[in-house]
Amino acid sequence: MLGLFPTRWIAPLTGDLSSILWVPLSPIAHGSTAIRLWLRPRTAASTEGDASIIADRDYYRGLWHAEQIRVQELEKKLKTYEVVSAQAQSGGAVRLAAANVLSRTPGAGGVALKLNVGSQQGITAGDIAIVDGDAIVGRIAPEVGAVSSTVLSIGNRAIGRVDGYVVPADQEKSKRPQVIAVQLLPDGKGDLRGDIDLGSPARPGDIVRVKDPAWPAGAQGMRLGVVVEIKRKDAQPLRGEVIVRPAVDPNMVGELIVKLSQGARP
Repeated sequence: MLGLFPTRWIAPLTGDLSSILWVPLSPIAHGSTAIRLWLRPRTAASTEGDASIIADRDYYRGLWHAEQIRVQELEKKLKTYEVVSAQAQSGGAVRLAAANVLSRTPGAGGVALKLNVGSQQGITAGDIAIVDGDAIVGRIAPEVGAVSSTVLSIGNRAIGRVDGYVVPADQEKSKRPQVIAVQLLPDGKGDLRGDIDLGSPARPGDIVRVKDPAWPAGAQGMRLGVVVEIKRKDAQPLRGEVIVRPAVDPNMVGELIVKLSQGARP
């Protein structure tokens, strides 16, 4: 019947009817589109322009992360300078040398780190290598080159005996903490061991610091490590053995600070 009427009369009517009929079908169409995109997602780099933009984004994102790492390294160095300066005696000059680890040599006696600084930068045998302000990595070995040197890590047997003291963890910030004197020897496996009175208040988790007249003045009071175990000695039931884990893992060090001896000049 509608076909008998002129087109100009029925066109508006059919347009309105089609719009009404499509209303309930629209959600189904949207749903089918979502399923199609899920089954066959759009290509991330559909054009050369998109690929170029993504490449630029990834490049600058990498630069940003690299700068963040650099900022963290600089913050660590700044912290070291601040801590060492605060520990310096009034009127006494503190000289530090920043160094990078070129290589590390594991051995039966312990780890040794080769540095990119030497006598030209004021490095001398026995100087202390530190990180994080007061955490001792080790000492400079006797052979010092013009532009290179070697750090013997605290766990290296070549370090020899180290005198120190244990500070109970709950008294670390006390003005007059109770201290327990200990004499430690590297065991060649990365830790230090020594005798201790079983009746002492020392416990795992306590901090161990240097108090050794054979070490430079600038090393006194710096962190050697942390107590990880105290056990009874079979041969001496009244005595115990304390095991100390160095404050720094030498295998994880990439940069450090050498605390130069007083009077040293590059």
